[in-house]
Amino acid sequence: MAQERRSRGEVTIAGREDADGLALVTRGLSARGLPELTVTGLPPYLGRAWARLLAVLAHRLAAGAAGAGAFPRAASSEVPAQVTIVPDDLRAALNEPSGDWRQVTVLLVRDGDRLVPSPPADFDGPLDRWRADLATLLFPSARS
Repeated sequence: MAQERRSRGEVTIAGREDADGLALVTRGLSARGLPELTVTGLPPYLGRAWARLLAVLAHRLAAGAAGAGAFPRAASSEVPAQVTIVPDDLRAALNEPSGDWRQVTVLLVRDGDRLVPSPPADFDGPLDRWRADLATLLFPSARS
């Protein structure tokens, strides 16, 4: 029933909490021939920031699949191995201002039929630290 109410082209973020932490997944990218984005094992306090980050990444991927914006040469079945996010991406996807940062790079690693946002190759710390650092850089209110 919820599927029927979803407007054409809409991408939503669904979440659930289990013993390993919070899991988030997009719904709607597959309608464009793109893999859904997912992240698992998040501390619950990072959930809202990561839901917003998935929304920004989904916006970029959908724009690329449409042939305008992020990846104009990509066919709908092709996705980039990494995405560089700039402040304008937050404004376009979320209609909100961004903090004092210039750009961040997020790898998109295939996991079956989904994409998992991952740290760039030059990051040498633990995954949890990268996730927390990225969330608080883009969305400072995620600190608490």
